[in-house]
Amino acid sequence: MSYQKAKGRSKGSFVMLRHDIMKSDAWRSLSPNARCVWLEIMFRYKGDNNGDIPLSCREAGALLGASKNTGHRAFLQLEDRGFIKVGLIAGFKNKQRMATRWIVTHASYNGKAPTNEWRKWKQ
Repeated sequence: MSYQKAKGRSKGSFVMLRHDIMKSDAWRSLSPNARCVWLEIMFRYKGDNNGDIPLSCREAGALLGASKNTGHRAFLQLEDRGFIKVGLIAGFKNKQRMATRWIVTHASYNGKAPTNEWRKWKQ
């Protein structure tokens, strides 16, 4: 019997919120909406898809129970504080909609070390 089964632990996924991120000035300056959008981005981050994490302003707004403009403001705040960067800009191609693809800066991307831009943010 495996350790997880013996102890009753789940094999499910989780989102880790690191203490160094939570203690940062950048994190503490975020609005609750921006924090919720960041958690949704992290929910979609699977460890090997950094730079290809899809989430649109419209979808973010809907998840917040608000408008797409509220979702857009949350993305702007997360970008400004250095938590995320655009991996691929959204657009329409052959009548197919595509959400913007995001990069989380605390994880490696394309074999390069994390940039952790949120650490450099000052009020």
